[in-house]
Amino acid sequence: MKRTRLRVVGDNDTALKKQDIQDIVRLICCYRDGGCILRKHRYCGGEAHIENGKIISDNVIQADHLITRANSATFADTRLIVCLCKNCHGWKEFHKEEYDELVKIILPAPRVALWEKCEADMHAHKVYKADWSLELLGLKRELKTYETI
Repeated sequence: MKRTRLRVVGDNDTALKKQDIQDIVRLICCYRDGGCILRKHRYCGGEAHIENGKIISDNVIQADHLITRANSATFADTRLIVCLCKNCHGWKEFHKEEYDELVKIILPAPRVALWEKCEADMHAHKVYKADWSLELLGLKRELKTYETI
């Protein structure tokens, strides 16, 4: 029996929709945050802007989910996602508590309250079934509001 490599990304309908969601979320967060949200605190130079639907930056810009992407309830909620450069995203991996404290200072109070509420809900093992087509539609609508500014 010949062994083949495992596929890194699924090619089913759900996986494709979730990838589209990730792409749109990244654009929305970049529009909103203007690049890495830690750039003024860690001096990473993570400024970014959007041109013709593409992120323009000297750094790799990523969307960081404040609550794990495994949680379907918050997967597509842009209020719980921030823009980070690749360096700050890597720093977060080893300094999670310090990162959380810093981000909670930067974000507006309503977003921090939502973050804490969703973390509590996640630990209470509440079940949530997402309609990824509907989530994608809502994100496309949200993206249009940024594109017209």
